[in-house]
Amino acid sequence: MSNKLIEELELGDNVTLVGGAGFSKTLLSESLILADDLVAADGGANFLPTQSVPKYIIGDLDSVVSSEKWVGKGSKLVRIDDQDSTDFDKCISAIKSKKIIALGFMDQRLDHFLAACNSLVRSKRQIFLIGKRDIIFHLPNEFSIKLPINSRVSLFPFKDIKNVKAFGLKYPVEDLCFSPIGKIGTSNVSTAENIKISYKGSGMLGIFSSRYLDIFYNSM
Repeated sequence: MSNKLIEELELGDNVTLVGGAGFSKTLLSESLILADDLVAADGGANFLPTQSVPKYIIGDLDSVVSSEKWVGKGSKLVRIDDQDSTDFDKCISAIKSKKIIALGFMDQRLDHFLAACNSLVRSKRQIFLIGKRDIIFHLPNEFSIKLPINSRVSLFPFKDIKNVKAFGLKYPVEDLCFSPIGKIGTSNVSTAENIKISYKGSGMLGIFSSRYLDIFYNSM
């Protein structure tokens, strides 16, 4: 499939995207319950069990092993040769779905993980990076969630951010000037079931426990 056809991908509103950093079968199963259209970013297909067939395998296709096996099972290959973007970028550009759960992008190479975080900040859609311990996503300007008290709440700015307000956090964040080279907000703790966070602009990543994937996915 050529680059000109990427806008014609037949996918629903909810997609599970798998990458080459690996993921557990349990996490894959949990993700597919929420987002049942499966897509692989190039070598992410190598970690899929044989019964989990992706609709598409997207990227420069230099890492996927036995691509003909997947084609024989019904997968379609989408080759995008742009060397100025990561396979994760290629995928989220090609996928037009409203929500994406992304597995296998954060538990191995740190440079690949940081590149994925950069993509989260630049994207305008709801994309959830999921790893063994964490769920990471770009916080909307007005964010609220119901979690158990004493849940971990971490805020990491990818740009200078002011006017942050929050309710239900142990450590106050008001009147702070967040910056990736200055004040950050990791390892905060919830003191109420209902948490509210707001800020102006963009660029704030929220980092929480991945055990609450279903809560975040269904609440946003």
